[in-house]
Amino acid sequence: MKQFVFLVLVTFSLLGNAQTKKSAVVKNKSLPTVAVTQKANQVDSFKIRVDSLLKDIDSLIEINNVFLNNLNRIAASKERYKMFQTENIYNLIKLDTKTGKVEQVQWSLNSTEEGTFLINNEDLSYGFNYDSGSFELYPTKNMYQFILLDKTDGRKWHIQWGHKRNDRWIRRIY
Repeated sequence: MKQFVFLVLVTFSLLGNAQTKKSAVVKNKSLPTVAVTQKANQVDSFKIRVDSLLKDIDSLIEINNVFLNNLNRIAASKERYKMFQTENIYNLIKLDTKTGKVEQVQWSLNSTEEGTFLINNEDLSYGFNYDSGSFELYPTKNMYQFILLDKTDGRKWHIQWGHKRNDRWIRRIY
């Protein structure tokens, strides 16, 4: 009987230890799960911070683009149009330095003799949105003729102004 009681006690004792070890094993198994969960939380937190920073950078880029567009508009409007003297005191040449459009401007004390006459009404920038100052006029020895230069790519045109419509023209120089 003593042996039986002893055997029962030893069995219960072993079963108790086995349960304790099993609990310890479960607890030990849950530690990596907690560690993985903590890592996942850290990664999620990092992703949230990165997303927040990217949104801030995006906002700054948008603000910067608006600012640069405004600067471009201001710069483009400065000195967009220039007037060039001819040897004739009553005639000047008006140049749109952004598009290459050219007009003859005639002034007079008599308002019926004043006006503007188109020499070139074609946008020579071909819509590439050049900045002001891209085109320049250069006088020649002939008082009626100028050379128009596209300073962005070197193209050039021969321009003539005159009192009659047939005397005003533009021709590309190749």
